[in-house]
Amino acid sequence: MKKLYILLITAFVSFSSLFAQQVVKGKIIDDENLPLPGVSVLVKGKTQGTVCDMDGNYSITVSSSDVLVFSMIGMISQEIPVGKQTVIDVKLSSQVKSLNEVVVVGFGSAKVKDLTAPIQTVKSSDIISQTTSNPAQALQGKVAGMVVTNSGEPGSDPQIRIRGLSTAMEAGSGPLYVVDGTIVKNISFLSNNDIESITVLKDASAGAIYGVQAANGVILVTTKKGKKGAPEFSFSAYTGIQHPTNILKMANTNQYLDLLNQRTGLTGAGSTFNPSDYTASTQWYDKLTRNPVINNYELSVSGGSDKSSYTYGISYFNQNGIIKTGNSGNNNNFERLNFRAKNDYDFTKNFSAGYNLIFSKTNNTPGYNYAFFQAYVTPPAYAPHAADGKWSDPTALGFSGSFANPLASVYYYNDKQEAYSIIPSTYVNVKFLKDFTFKSSLGSDIYYNMERNYTPVFYVSGIQNNTTSNLNKTNTFRRNFMWDNTLEYRKIIEKNEFKFMAGSSLQDYYDNFLNGLSYNVPDVSNATLYLTTGDDNDRYANDGGNKYRVLSYFSRLNYTYDSKYLLIATIRADGSSKYNDHWGYFPSVGLGWVASEEPFLKDVKWIDFLKLRASWGELGNNNVPANSSVIVGKPSAETTGIFGGNTPVTGITFQTVYNNYLKWETLEEYDGGFELYTLKNRLSVEMDYYRRITHNAVFTAPISGISGTESLLGNNGKIQNQGIELVLGWSDKSADGNFKYSISANVATVQNKVLSINNLSGTVYGPITLNGEFVTKTVKGKPIGSFYGYKMAGVFQSDQDINNYQSKNGVILQPDALAGDLKFANTNGDDKINEGDRTFLGSPIPKVTYGVNGNLGYKNWDFSLAIQGVAGNKIFNYKRANRNAFPDANFDYDFYKNHWTGKGSTNSYPSAVLTRKNISSNSFYVESGSYVRIRSMQLGYSLPEKTLSNLKIKQLRLYVTAQNPITLFSYNGYTPEIGGDPISAGIDNQTYPLSAIYSIGFNLTF
Repeated sequence: MKKLYILLITAFVSFSSLFAQQVVKGKIIDDENLPLPGVSVLVKGKTQGTVCDMDGNYSITVSSSDVLVFSMIGMISQEIPVGKQTVIDVKLSSQVKSLNEVVVVGFGSAKVKDLTAPIQTVKSSDIISQTTSNPAQALQGKVAGMVVTNSGEPGSDPQIRIRGLSTAMEAGSGPLYVVDGTIVKNISFLSNNDIESITVLKDASAGAIYGVQAANGVILVTTKKGKKGAPEFSFSAYTGIQHPTNILKMANTNQYLDLLNQRTGLTGAGSTFNPSDYTASTQWYDKLTRNPVINNYELSVSGGSDKSSYTYGISYFNQNGIIKTGNSGNNNNFERLNFRAKNDYDFTKNFSAGYNLIFSKTNNTPGYNYAFFQAYVTPPAYAPHAADGKWSDPTALGFSGSFANPLASVYYYNDKQEAYSIIPSTYVNVKFLKDFTFKSSLGSDIYYNMERNYTPVFYVSGIQNNTTSNLNKTNTFRRNFMWDNTLEYRKIIEKNEFKFMAGSSLQDYYDNFLNGLSYNVPDVSNATLYLTTGDDNDRYANDGGNKYRVLSYFSRLNYTYDSKYLLIATIRADGSSKYNDHWGYFPSVGLGWVASEEPFLKDVKWIDFLKLRASWGELGNNNVPANSSVIVGKPSAETTGIFGGNTPVTGITFQTVYNNYLKWETLEEYDGGFELYTLKNRLSVEMDYYRRITHNAVFTAPISGISGTESLLGNNGKIQNQGIELVLGWSDKSADGNFKYSISANVATVQNKVLSINNLSGTVYGPITLNGEFVTKTVKGKPIGSFYGYKMAGVFQSDQDINNYQSKNGVILQPDALAGDLKFANTNGDDKINEGDRTFLGSPIPKVTYGVNGNLGYKNWDFSLAIQGVAGNKIFNYKRANRNAFPDANFDYDFYKNHWTGKGSTNSYPSAVLTRKNISSNSFYVESGSYVRIRSMQLGYSLPEKTLSNLKIKQLRLYVTAQNPITLFSYNGYTPEIGGDPISAGIDNQTYPLSAIYSIGFNLTF
């Protein structure tokens, strides 16, 4: 009887348990209240479980006594007893927040932990902490492997190179810019505060989704969007003073005349100058530059409801240049008025739409940049103005050279540019059949620029004057239209997560220009500066344009198994009207393995997260000239003739023949790396090795002249870039949370090498020459645009030293040299120093780039610091070298201080006889371009919440900033940042100096 009772009780308990089972549903979100797909939901102690769908929803049948375990890689797991609950919503906090951050990728987004490519994102806080006219300038030192070369000129666009130099075409060497899905020429129309984040796609597997346009990297810009809630207003402003940095010190009059007299004494030819005959001693750079102001003001409002969100903003930026005021009202100045609007609407759960509008108007008054070169060569022995107040004549003192008065050049330079930019875009987003999402978006980049350059009648000297006024106007229009459509399928089946996307893209690009020139235009006021006010019979017009289309189809597969094994595969087909063979195909694949989730590493306590990844892909470069099968020519008097009458008919001389069979310039890249988080997620390490090869590189190579033909555009080479990138990060905070800090560092190497040149000579020279010899040379085995010339082997100390410098056959190698002349290496070992001894002298491409960025916070105080630099590159000091046109040009103070003055004085610098035999391209003029710069320092204070609540203000932060306060370098110029075309970069002739900017500002939210 007792056994029967026990059996009945057991059966009753089992029967009750069966009917006690219940269905539990819920949604899982992260710290930012965003859905978390792919979270594992398991019953503790059992094999029963499920996985959240793409919207973070789950459903599971359990009993009231069960405990649910919610877990995901990178998130802190939670255990929740079921009890009587039928709905359990969970918020999972991130173990390593950066791993679960969502970053923008091409035509979509992804979490960092799921990436198989080295994608880096720069946040808004890192951009708005810098006082720059262009947001791209703020990227300097932020991204491993990206070189940003800035100019100090207001409104200028920086030159950006990602992972080396992969093309010889300047037009095709920069990255692709995409703003909220719209392809744009640059991002100068944006203010720093417009931006939410900037994501840089560096390798081929990440950029392959953009196919033919992504060979030089992709920069994805996401602008700020509204958040749901009551309207929130923000106003920010700063004002600052700019101070030109590292302005080059030149020799004063006594030092200058001393050098000229030394030259006369050494050569026995020329004049001797008496310093007492010259009363002036002008430092032209000091006269030319000023300490101008910079201002920025921004006002925005954002908010929304459950169904919509919005943000509107307006900003005004004004930056005066360091060149002093020119003619009436012709200040070196840049100003930008910017307006943006963004609205997003959730009409239903499955249907949403929105639009984005950015409008920008800029006024730019460029300075006369060539005045910086004039300030270098012009002798200091005369003042800017004569005693009667008129301009001094630089040729009146008898010095040899076509010298100009730099201040007069600036005064009479009158160039104004007015530009309008509008970026409209709209989208619709439709979800259907639970797992499908269709998105269609339209966007356009519309740009219109009006430039006016006027030269009045003036007289300074016989070589610096203008007897007939002229007005040159150029109107430029650009329109780039895009229509993108994507269909995405997302599905989670147990441990398998799929995301497949397919789409199409249509791009239609058009630009044109109209240029007019008129003479004898009166300069009464701006009202008279029109072409029609000039001579009726002395006007000229010119116009032109480009048009091309790109039609693309693409798809991408993201597959994850058990949150450990990752696959991303992409294929894109691009059809471009620029090529006779219209279609190009660009595949890529990326693999990732989250090794830290494997059982054999689970118990390794110091490894918090470890992912290994590798990728391969191909990209294209569409930035060859449009209509490239056209033979381009220009009118020529040589081909003018008279046919059947008395009227001459102007003929055409062919100038450039474009290859009808131009192939796609394609880039193939391999990447391998790892990501590691350790020491309780405080230390992060990311390392990559990359190797990229450009096939069918397009060079404009010179060919023999036939009917005036000068060059041929063709697939004339192969280029390789390879290197290592390392990114380190450390962050921590005190136990009470009052003190927190973070520091990150990145360093990257690049080795650029030309693998082949396919023209007959195997050589491509740059356009810059010195004394009739090319300064740069591109050949197989060397970097693009390497400096080329004679290698300096010292300085001759005496006549005996000259006689002792002999070849193996006992022939004096430089018999016409003087003591104090440069000694050149006999690189080919023959019996003379000549063209055959020219050799490679270094590359303008940095071998190493690095950046250090730190942030400190203590209670209401915050401090940020950004440092960046480059190493291993060279600069050609063309200002110092170009003395053949200016024999009596001034000398920089560094040369005066270090020049050869007699036997044993120096073996590094020549004598004052610098214009006689040392003007050919040689290593004396090739200097180190390495530098380290404090890019930005900012100290801020946020008012306490208690104080703000009494003022009904949400936030008020005050700050002071120092931009570019210190730059350490050895180059004898005012900046080591020298850009230029790929085959002629790093040549310093008339570079605009950088400025240190010291500003004060505030951010107000209410």
